Amino acid sequence: MNMKYSWFVILLFGVAIWGCGSKGSNPSPTSSNSPPALSDEKKVEAVEVIPRPVSYSVSAVGSLKTMEDVTISPKKAGIIHKIFVKEGDRVKKGQILIQLDDVDAKLQVERAEANVQQAEASLETSRVTLIRYQRLLESKVIPQQTYDDLALKVKLDEAKLSLAKAELNLAKQNLLDHQILSPIDGVMNVKIAALGEHVNVAPKDEIMKIVQMDPLELEFYVPENLVGKIYVGSKIEFTLKAFSEEKYFAILRFISSTADPATRNVKMKALVQNPNYRLKPGFFAEVFLQTGGNPAALIIPESAMFSQEGKFFIYSVQDGIAQRKEVETGVRFDGKVEILKGIQKGEWVVTAGQEQLSHGMKIQVVKK
Repeated sequence: MNMKYSWFVILLFGVAIWGCGSKGSNPSPTSSNSPPALSDEKKVEAVEVIPRPVSYSVSAVGSLKTMEDVTISPKKAGIIHKIFVKEGDRVKKGQILIQLDDVDAKLQVERAEANVQQAEASLETSRVTLIRYQRLLESKVIPQQTYDDLALKVKLDEAKLSLAKAELNLAKQNLLDHQILSPIDGVMNVKIAALGEHVNVAPKDEIMKIVQMDPLELEFYVPENLVGKIYVGSKIEFTLKAFSEEKYFAILRFISSTADPATRNVKMKALVQNPNYRLKPGFFAEVFLQTGGNPAALIIPESAMFSQEGKFFIYSVQDGIAQRKEVETGVRFDGKVEILKGIQKGEWVVTAGQEQLSHGMKIQVVKK
């Protein structure tokens, strides 16, 4: 081998060795020194579903009404002599409201009393005479016919006395009818007639109107499908716009036996005690009736629920994973909702942050 060829082989062998060493020292693209991937967990707020008692109720609108609204008319024609009450006055049953001029009526009573006295005197005289005639008849001093005639006169005098007493009673009643009395307890609501005005009987003139104020009646309507859960004697809660900060109570006393064919609602009436006359007929009322309850209802905040295509959903937390569930709702109150189907007690339900979730996503529950 010549010298020039030997040097070429040595040079080629060195290049090959250098290439192998350089190739083995380069780092791999999948080296363990690469930075770790970012976490995909979403932070949310959640609450535990704990059973709690809840009451079911139905709301309705209604109004207060008076149980009696009486228009006062005179029993006798005459001139109004005195008016004892004014609009807004409280009146009692039997209280004198108006006095008609009764001079003639008093004279009729005096004449009837005189007739009674005269009939009594005539009857007394006839009875005394009859006793004397009885003795004369026994002594045969007078004939039987004379005695019988006097006995008949006694009977006629008794009839005259009865008639005179009846006429006296009529005269006294006529005198009383010149006083117009209140037929109920209530408030004098409208005064129509005036002092000195002549009022008639046929046709009857209206003099004033009286409204019964205690008790009042609360009238409202309830859908027919709820009537089976409401009973006479039930306690009812209601509020009034006039006193919006206060709650009132009434006792249900009437449930109509028929439903309105147009609305399918059933009329109900409740008795409202109003001893201070503070509540007024015509007041608008919002009524609440208890229709049952659930001692272990599953209640969640309304903020935990969202709707899609008419259905309601929530996200529950299961082993750190968001689970999208369809739920069926019940009653709602104070920003909360009852869940009838779809969740169980002890579950954790997302209340904030669910807008960024999807089913199966990793989540982390944080406290507020």
